[in-house]
Amino acid sequence: MSDSTVCLASGPAAVSRQHAVIRSNNGDSYQIVDLGSLNGTYLDGQRVVLPVQLEHGARIRIADNEIVFEQIEDSSDTHLQSTMAGSISRLRHTTSFLALMVCDIRGFTTATEIYAKDDLAETLGSWFREVSHLIHLSGGNIDKFIGDGFFAYWVERNTKPAECTAALEIGRELLDLAQTITWPDASRPFEIVVALHCGRVSFGAIGVSGERDASLMGDAVNTVFRLEAVAKEMNQRLLATQEFLTALPSAEGFTAMGERMLKGKRQPVNIFGYNP
Repeated sequence: MSDSTVCLASGPAAVSRQHAVIRSNNGDSYQIVDLGSLNGTYLDGQRVVLPVQLEHGARIRIADNEIVFEQIEDSSDTHLQSTMAGSISRLRHTTSFLALMVCDIRGFTTATEIYAKDDLAETLGSWFREVSHLIHLSGGNIDKFIGDGFFAYWVERNTKPAECTAALEIGRELLDLAQTITWPDASRPFEIVVALHCGRVSFGAIGVSGERDASLMGDAVNTVFRLEAVAKEMNQRLLATQEFLTALPSAEGFTAMGERMLKGKRQPVNIFGYNP
């Protein structure tokens, strides 16, 4: 179909209206994400709980439907292209100013010890579905899902505050959304942590597989990931850097948390907590 939707037969076991999605990570690797379906998405016989990277030959089962994921070598290009993906514009070692976000779920490891896999899949699927929808509507992009978290970015717009303002607004909305999500037995709050930073980032490729593994690279990327770890340590729901606040039209709602040495950084970073 023109919108890349694949319609599946429901058979005796129901297929949800929006059951699962295969995401392209820069056109070089692909993840399957269950969207909170009741009857689940299975990859090589295992129920998908968190987003999972697809390998050539992987077997996806949804109800009575089985899909074999294949990647083929394009003779005109050494990059692997998925037979299930459309045309994708590639970025080659360019640099842009981006607003960056890393978001993670607190207490996920404990949750995996308490709740059944099927129950976890429904809860997390609903979360990932809503997260993807909100970020897409804001003009942002999810670069990749990493375990129970994700890395997202907003490309520079006409004026620098625009992309940072959009990222902050989504950060607020995600905190609100988390309060509407419940773990299977509703005995524990569903909590997240959000880290925000901005800066110039390179779009490039890394790894022994050559340019098949496209990625965002640079000091700004390292900083936002380190900041997310600090947010957990400091028990803060949302942390931002001085650079991010400087790019905003207003720093209302933020409280200075002082300087912090982040792993891999030579200079301390000024950080701010958000308390609306």
